[in-house]
Amino acid sequence: MTPYQLRELADRKRVEADALTASASRLRTMADTFRNLLEGIPDRSRRVWQGPAAADFEDEARAADRDLRQQAQILSSTATGFERDAADLTAQARAAEERAVAEEAATAAGGPPPPPTSVW
Repeated sequence: MTPYQLRELADRKRVEADALTASASRLRTMADTFRNLLEGIPDRSRRVWQGPAAADFEDEARAADRDLRQQAQILSSTATGFERDAADLTAQARAAEERAVAEEAATAAGGPPPPPTSVW
């Protein structure tokens, strides 16, 4: 690849990394919202009403709270994966940029380009 192509590749990888980082941030925000959405509702219902319907409501609210917390955990795990992928892409972009600089330096010195290395 030419230095120009390597820089283009680095730019694309940075754009992808930025998109993944932004998505991870949104997922973490959603996870935080889900995690606390029904907090305290089952316990507060006892102060409002009593009887079998109240007990059923509390049970359902607790089940929904557990489900939301599980979904929050899934979102957090997905965000962590996105962040890991973004870090990998950033490292690949840095390697492509370094390769471009090395090739330009070799060309300027009149020597052969450095041996190829993987940048993705």
